[in-house]
Amino acid sequence: MTNRRETALWALGVTLLAQPARSVAQSIGSAPVGELQAKLFAVEFKTGPRWVASKQPHEQEHFREHSANLRKLREQGSLVLGARYGEKGLIVLAAESESAARAMIEQDPSVLNGVFSYELHPFLVFYGGAVQPPPRKP
Repeated sequence: MTNRRETALWALGVTLLAQPARSVAQSIGSAPVGELQAKLFAVEFKTGPRWVASKQPHEQEHFREHSANLRKLREQGSLVLGARYGEKGLIVLAAESESAARAMIEQDPSVLNGVFSYELHPFLVFYGGAVQPPPRKP
């Protein structure tokens, strides 16, 4: 049986994968690895201290605003990849610096208000390729 945290992170993944790919994601395969290493950051989301276990993900405070922020990052080309695994969510951001990447995440209402917490790390690509979401079921 899926618990509420897994459901929340599944919803995060669906939100991220529902948008079309942007130019940053398309350029990953063609850019030299050295150029990408300094500009990509992995952001791991976990449920935060203000997550209410008795509520569904879409009922959480600031969940819509969180989805809107991720969509905005995707549309501006900063969000390169989004996925979930276990009880966590993962996005890869393209940014000029770690502080710029942190600023993108720290303005997210769900992070500001403790519904989600995050860890950010440089994302060092050593083997380029392409990641596609699984086909949608009809």
